[in-house]
Amino acid sequence: MPAKSKNSSGARIKLNRLSLTEQEYKQVSDRHQPKKKIWGNCLRAFLVGGFICLIGQCIQQLFMTFADMTSREAASPTVAVLILISVVMTCLGVYDKIAQWAGAGSAVPVTGFANSMCSAAIEARSEGLVLGVGANMFRLAGSVIVFGVVAAFIIGVIHVIFGLGGVH
Repeated sequence: MPAKSKNSSGARIKLNRLSLTEQEYKQVSDRHQPKKKIWGNCLRAFLVGGFICLIGQCIQQLFMTFADMTSREAASPTVAVLILISVVMTCLGVYDKIAQWAGAGSAVPVTGFANSMCSAAIEARSEGLVLGVGANMFRLAGSVIVFGVVAAFIIGVIHVIFGLGGVH
């Protein structure tokens, strides 16, 4: 733990016989900070997120073609299949590697939420089914569900007050 000492030149931080001011410490820290690759991260997120959406569109098209469903009818089973694929890939350890490389591109779609819930369940399985898997899995889901309910309520109130919206 660094020891702090004050002298005539202002506040100083003592680090292993090296005394730096806060400004000097920030300069040294900034020089050794890894550079952020914002454009590369955005491109990877875009590509992976787009690829997940492309897979979803292909699955939906399969339901529409082979099960003779409309696009509205095919939406729910498509999401279910995407969630299933995400959970299987999480169990095999593949989704986490993709997520580490892609960043937000794999976290934002429904597959990222399924991955988060599945990961929490896998980590807590040694604590038992109810108190381990169930409690930890729904700890994450609880905040998402609460946000969804509150957002739906606010949008509903706005719709009632201003009469905005589309088809009922």
